[in-house]
Amino acid sequence: MDEDFSLRLTDIGREVAEQTYEKHCFFTRRLIAAGVDPQTAEREACRMEHTISQRSFE
Repeated sequence: MDEDFSLRLTDIGREVAEQTYEKHCFFTRRLIAAGVDPQTAEREACRMEHTISQRSFE
């Protein structure tokens, strides 16, 4: 963390963050399409994005 309390990611850290966000958006959209209310879909997607491996996701 920098002196101004901002975070700087390494290239690898940025890649992991982008992959995680991609999974989150994917699962959120799929859950909403399946009829899950948006708030629940967001919460469930948050759990799923950290559980599934990138290999399985691809």
